[in-house]
Amino acid sequence: MNETPMNSPKEDLNTLKKKFDEGLIESLWSENGELMYIIKDGLNLNEYALLAKQILESEGDIAHDFTGKVTNRSKTEFARFEYRSGWFLDGLAEGEIE
Repeated sequence: MNETPMNSPKEDLNTLKKKFDEGLIESLWSENGELMYIIKDGLNLNEYALLAKQILESEGDIAHDFTGKVTNRSKTEFARFEYRSGWFLDGLAEGEIE
């Protein structure tokens, strides 16, 4: 039986990062604390918003939930994504944990 080896989660994350980085121009934090990615014109903003969410949530480096934004270079369109950190203390502030 010839089985194709499964990609490890780390390999999948590296593939996502590579694709994301190919379209990324700049990432920055706005004055109100919103993370924004600027990507090349002509790319699918919703796809890149999903990629950003998947990469950030896989890495888990940011300890708070937030809404991020992906916009094109000309800043004529944008897509938002909801980042959920998954840190166990997140629910405390919202009254989910007693």
